[in-house]
Amino acid sequence: MASFRTRVEDVYRGDEMKKVLFEEMLAELEERTRERDAARSELDMAKDTARNYYQRMVQAEADKSHVQTSTDCDRFLLVLIDGDSMPFLDEFLPRSIEGGEDAGKHLRSAVLDYYKTNAKFHADDRIIIRVYANVRGLGRTYKAAKIIPEESIFDQFITGFNKSHPLSDYIDAGAHKEAADSKMKANFELFYRNRHCQHIMFGGSADSSYAGFLGPYTLPGTINDRITMIEGSPFPYDLRKVAQGFQQVSLETIFRATKIQVANGSQVVAGVKRPAAESLMPSRERQAPVTSLTSSDGKSRQAALSLTPSPVIYQNQYGQRLDIPLHPDKDYLKFLYEKNSRLCNNFYLRGHCPYGANCEWDHSQKLSQAQLDTFRYKARTSNCRNPFCTDPTCCLGHMCPRGNTCNIAQCKFLPEMHNIDVSHVFQYNTETKERKELKPS
Repeated sequence: MASFRTRVEDVYRGDEMKKVLFEEMLAELEERTRERDAARSELDMAKDTARNYYQRMVQAEADKSHVQTSTDCDRFLLVLIDGDSMPFLDEFLPRSIEGGEDAGKHLRSAVLDYYKTNAKFHADDRIIIRVYANVRGLGRTYKAAKIIPEESIFDQFITGFNKSHPLSDYIDAGAHKEAADSKMKANFELFYRNRHCQHIMFGGSADSSYAGFLGPYTLPGTINDRITMIEGSPFPYDLRKVAQGFQQVSLETIFRATKIQVANGSQVVAGVKRPAAESLMPSRERQAPVTSLTSSDGKSRQAALSLTPSPVIYQNQYGQRLDIPLHPDKDYLKFLYEKNSRLCNNFYLRGHCPYGANCEWDHSQKLSQAQLDTFRYKARTSNCRNPFCTDPTCCLGHMCPRGNTCNIAQCKFLPEMHNIDVSHVFQYNTETKERKELKPS
């Protein structure tokens, strides 16, 4: 009996152990199932993430390809020319429209030949040419130099240039100060950052004011191969130093390499540009309308400048007419304006009136030297039409009386008559043709 109970108890204990083991196995299975499900979920998430990143990578590559295709399709070379300081060869100008077309085509061909040597060149790159100039002033300069007989020829030349190609533009920048310069600089800054613009050719060789503008685009110890400087007349000293940081080319078959010769045998800077100078006169002297013929070093050239008609006139180094400094009597000047005086310019200022006693203007007054100076000052508020005037009896103004302070957009004085360079002053005898420089005192 005892043995049977023992066996029953052993069976019962065995079943209990099996039951515990079964429960333990079941619990471990459930834990493994949970781990499997968690791992599967993480795997699905990883797959989704990988799929998402893959799709984004594919899209990025497509966008990159689109941008690259767009950039490659719209590539261009920009040619900027300051027409005031980079005049075309004389042979083009007199032929009016035909000459303008030839100039435009020759320029485009020369630019293409040069650009083909560039590593970035693509056969389908377009060439955009923009020439900015003070058209009115430049036309007068060409006429004064006897390159063209009439200013209208220059207008026709421009028409021909613009016909030469849809992407070639000769643009009138206007007559205000630094008109062409501001256009050149703004276009350069805009397109230098443009991804489509592969290269810029910059032509403004006679204007040293571009030196300060282009300086920041130079690279230390190397050449900035995105820019080519076009040289016409030799670079001024400051610009020549800056130009060493860029590629350079001289298009001798397109642009003049020398200064324009005017009719009287002296010279002007190519076009209508003057050498840049922040201050040609001491500040106390600049306050007067025209106070002194003073060099940039501040040394005054004081000669015995007579106000009576004589064959002697005064010019700067480019042959531009300079007016003798005057110190008007303010009270008498006010009287002349308020009383609407009818003094005869010919009689008092030119020394002779061809109408004599039949002149409708007043010959009767006796003017003091101060009054004569003041009357001459008033007469100079009307401008002469020729900045290279060689008439010694001309009593009209050849230099804007407002000087550096003139901000009148439609000033009646020609652009060439503003901010005239007086670093070198010459005395010119219109009879003997003798020309000598006045030395600083």
